[in-house]
Amino acid sequence: MRGIKQGFKQVNAPDDLLVDSIARLVLPSARGHRYASDDLARALFSVVSDAAPAGEALDVLSAAGPRLWIELDAAMRPWLFEYGDPRITRAPAVHEMSNPLAVALAACSTDGRVREKAVGHPLMISDARLASVLAVRAVDWAPAVQRKALKVLSEVLARPDAAVLEAVVPVTVRLADRRRADEAVKLIRQALLRADDETLSAVRRCEDLRGRRFAFEVSLAGGRMDERQLADAALGESDTVSRARCAEALAERAIVDNRPELVEELLGAGSARVRVQAMTTLVRLGRAEAGPRFLADSASMTRLIAQWAVRQAGDDPAERYRRQLASPPGLGARGLLAGLGDCGSTADADLVLPYLRDPRPRVRAEAVRTLRRLGAQTDLSGLLEDPAPVVVRHVVDAVRAAGPGVPVERLWVLLGPDRPSHVRQAAHRLLVARDVWTRIRADLSLATDEDEVLRRRARTDLDVWRVRDSATTYQRCSDEQRIGLLDLLERAEPAVEERTARALRWRLSGS
Repeated sequence: MRGIKQGFKQVNAPDDLLVDSIARLVLPSARGHRYASDDLARALFSVVSDAAPAGEALDVLSAAGPRLWIELDAAMRPWLFEYGDPRITRAPAVHEMSNPLAVALAACSTDGRVREKAVGHPLMISDARLASVLAVRAVDWAPAVQRKALKVLSEVLARPDAAVLEAVVPVTVRLADRRRADEAVKLIRQALLRADDETLSAVRRCEDLRGRRFAFEVSLAGGRMDERQLADAALGESDTVSRARCAEALAERAIVDNRPELVEELLGAGSARVRVQAMTTLVRLGRAEAGPRFLADSASMTRLIAQWAVRQAGDDPAERYRRQLASPPGLGARGLLAGLGDCGSTADADLVLPYLRDPRPRVRAEAVRTLRRLGAQTDLSGLLEDPAPVVVRHVVDAVRAAGPGVPVERLWVLLGPDRPSHVRQAAHRLLVARDVWTRIRADLSLATDEDEVLRRRARTDLDVWRVRDSATTYQRCSDEQRIGLLDLLERAEPAVEERTARALRWRLSGS
């Protein structure tokens, strides 16, 4: 950044280099990096006097997204002006507002009279690139500036244009929580409702998520989306909130008009919320036959609705799961196991056990999870050395939920440096869940380990013990334990925080 600042001190720097610098500073400025915004403001004042590079710079700014002018407007005040930068205080182009960039910079002045004059400049209406800064001024803290900006903005939006709306809507939505933003939000809402279908559809496709979501909200509230548009949005919109709202709107139409065919297409949606909405609607309309198709769905909410649909049809979803799991189901095994965990019983454990040997790690992991959910008393300790970390993680959860079951001697073996990292992490988790001195021993054993993850976890857990648990450590340790722990502490002390080591020595001496 220092190099960029030094570059801006070169008043005679080539304009093309300054425009390149502006392009590089736009992204960090839009992300809220204040120093980048300060440098960007200086660069803009350096090119504003020359119409050609000023136009190029404004093109870059207008394509940078809705946050840029909000951040840049804040960066322009107060210190950049108060420090008396000669390119700012003596920039004739800005005072004369001789080009669009000069108008934009004047609209960010600390002087309310200058802002008001800039907002009333004819270019504010004719140049769509200034729409974003006009939206910022529409929530200005100075009443005179805001009134003028709202009047100009209403003229700009009198004939809603897609390009202008795509610039104004995202900025205004981001300013909506400001105290004086209500009138601006009302203006763009009215403009969206006045816009023709093609323009409104274009705003719903804009790149900015929050602007797109607002356009969907207005469209749905105003009834401006037909059935095809609702279905397309429910199936293809990237914003999960808008996608779900469109699915809800289409489901409501299907129920009111008794037209189940409106939501049948949504059963194939990639979104679980949309599939759930479609299935719920079909069941309410007496069409529960889609339920069995989704019993093995990967999303739990979809499976639960499918199970409800099967029950509504007079069948038992648990029996369906049992029948399909009795013979190898192939690709749907994971979802079927999860479904049996939803509605099965402890007696179903024998159906799950064969899947602990499945060649697919995710299926083995789901089998372990299902056994835990069913409350089955099964020895899973043999899977603590499974080659798949995801399986071992689920085994640890199951073992911890069932209480101490794995012999502690076995866990010390699994903690050894010859074991894979994920196996050692599992052994550490189970050891620290035992008694306090086993926990301390495990942490001290790993405090200088070569494995960075294990080393960091062990040191962190020791610090947690000191802060949270040391005051309530009343369990005594044997002389043999104390000697071993003091020896471990001696070796690990350089790696352990001093306060933690001191607390450990005090506790061990008290024991």
